[in-house]
Amino acid sequence: MVYKRIEYEDLKANLGQYVDLATSAMGGSIVAVTDEFFAPATRMISPTPALHAPGKHCETGHWMDGWETKRHNRSYDWCIVKLGVSGSIRGFDIDTSWFTGNQAPAASVDAAFIPEGGNIDDAQWVEILPRVDLPPTCHNVFVLEKETAVYTHVRINNHPDGGIARFRVYGQVTPQWSQNINEVVDLAFVGNGGRVVYATNEHYAPANNVLLPGNGENADDGWQTKRSRIPGHSDQIVIKLGDKGHIFKIELDTTHFKGNYPDKFKVEGTNTNNEIPSNDAEWTTILTPSSTGPHSQFYFDAIHHDQVYSHARVSIIPDGGFKRVRLYGIRQGGQIPSLPLSNFPFSSIIAEPLTAEKYAPFGEVIEARQTNKVTSANQGTASKHHHVAKVTNAFPNNSGKVNLCVFRSAPTKQLPFVVKMFERHPYSSQQFIPMTHGQTRGYLVVVCLNKEDGSPDLSTIRAFVASPTQGISYRQGVWHHPMVTLDGVTDFACLVHENDVDNDNCQEAYVDKVIVHVPGFHGNAKI
Repeated sequence: MVYKRIEYEDLKANLGQYVDLATSAMGGSIVAVTDEFFAPATRMISPTPALHAPGKHCETGHWMDGWETKRHNRSYDWCIVKLGVSGSIRGFDIDTSWFTGNQAPAASVDAAFIPEGGNIDDAQWVEILPRVDLPPTCHNVFVLEKETAVYTHVRINNHPDGGIARFRVYGQVTPQWSQNINEVVDLAFVGNGGRVVYATNEHYAPANNVLLPGNGENADDGWQTKRSRIPGHSDQIVIKLGDKGHIFKIELDTTHFKGNYPDKFKVEGTNTNNEIPSNDAEWTTILTPSSTGPHSQFYFDAIHHDQVYSHARVSIIPDGGFKRVRLYGIRQGGQIPSLPLSNFPFSSIIAEPLTAEKYAPFGEVIEARQTNKVTSANQGTASKHHHVAKVTNAFPNNSGKVNLCVFRSAPTKQLPFVVKMFERHPYSSQQFIPMTHGQTRGYLVVVCLNKEDGSPDLSTIRAFVASPTQGISYRQGVWHHPMVTLDGVTDFACLVHENDVDNDNCQEAYVDKVIVHVPGFHGNAKI
């Protein structure tokens, strides 16, 4: 594969129109890794810039914000990343920031296409970036001469060992559309191929953030412009939709924007085959200037929904920022439903990668983490991570007996996944540990807390994609959906306490349906 190395300052000019397919913000995850003794590979796909933490230490030594393997590898280390969405690849940033003498001195990248339910052991790997040198503490940006074929996984090879702070894989999303062309979808969502092709100002954060799944952590992962003092000013972004279509409903999310949200915002549409609409493009108003507010979600009915659009122009008046924008509609050729949409706003959420911090209100993630107490075991050949989850048996009269069992779970046949019920265990925690590492890419965890009356509180609902190396512990009394396997039959070891009273063991509650979008997974859809 022919490539060129460019300066980091030139990244935006060369790769600015592409998406980081590997970032955890897109649903990217670590599938397998040879070694992560000094620092876990999950940090390498964090969406945030690498941190410098002088003086900060952990159990294995100096804390590093990236992936770092132990020394003296006789061959080389590697890490397999499942892309958040499949796509063709155009370039990379292999960032060694703050690794001043412990960086990987060289790296190469392979890629593979693994269909839904496929086994990673059967993957056919293709080299897409040959071995390249990596100087210390800098961004190393490489642009391929042409886009690759469509891939689902990449493998970064660390020659022979050392650290990589961040690994960015820039490419073009290949959306996986439903076979039902009448289905209402978010035409702007990055997972459906939407992307920002123009922005007037990105002073505090890039505009492409507004198309990401979920609603992020803080205002930094939205879009925010600098303040304007010019009368009549407005800032704009132009979104190329994932496919041409009709727009019926608009969602503006200002979560975490509490004093810097826009006063008003406006949406227009045009239809063109150009990547960026020309200066003389004709724009049709889809939403007239409408008021917004702080830290909330706002829904609006679109006008002129009979027209087909390829691009949307979102204007904020006069400036400010927001977290996400959703443009719900159908693709060109679909049947326009009865409007306004009677079941909107949809109760929908987007599953995000499972982390211990995000999951903490509901229980524990069962995995080896440096935050656990770690001791040496097995005559020094293993490390023992203590108390990874709290096991609770609170049955009255000591009636609960331990049940160590195995759940064999078939994969769901329909995505997005529809949640209609929850269950909880009033007297027991429940732990699930997958036993099919390498044969599946993950499973879905959906949880929520209790209202004062004990019923499920859907305002707290969260959905997570757990990797095959992560177990899950549901805290006593936490509402959760039964286990959902995503792309292959999965065996789970399950630990729970039970007695002979059904209502003591498990309670169920049916709820208004909630649609869970799972980036990177498509049920029975063929790639």
